[in-house]
Amino acid sequence: MIRSTQIFENNNLYKPYYKRIGLYVAISFVMVSLNFSALFHLINSQSGILILKDVNYKIKINQYDLDLIKLTNFSLENRILNFSNENDKDLMDEIIRDYLGYQSGSEVTIVYKNPS
Repeated sequence: MIRSTQIFENNNLYKPYYKRIGLYVAISFVMVSLNFSALFHLINSQSGILILKDVNYKIKINQYDLDLIKLTNFSLENRILNFSNENDKDLMDEIIRDYLGYQSGSEVTIVYKNPS
């Protein structure tokens, strides 16, 4: 006949109460440490929550600069397109060369460097 103590000796439930509590405390401590570490890195890492505010601010500034550049380009395009008279062909050519930096294939550009 098998006695009840022999059944429980092979079973984990036979461990004394204080050993089970120690195991539960150790597992809880490890889980809390992992959660704290994950939360800390979520906030303070290079792609964390604190950096997100700075990135959003830089995106807004760059979007504003892009809008200004688009507006400037639009106004310059309108100025160029409004030169429709035959008399203004030279002026249109000068504007295109100044703002956009174009030159014809037969032209040669000479750049002088300042000796200082």
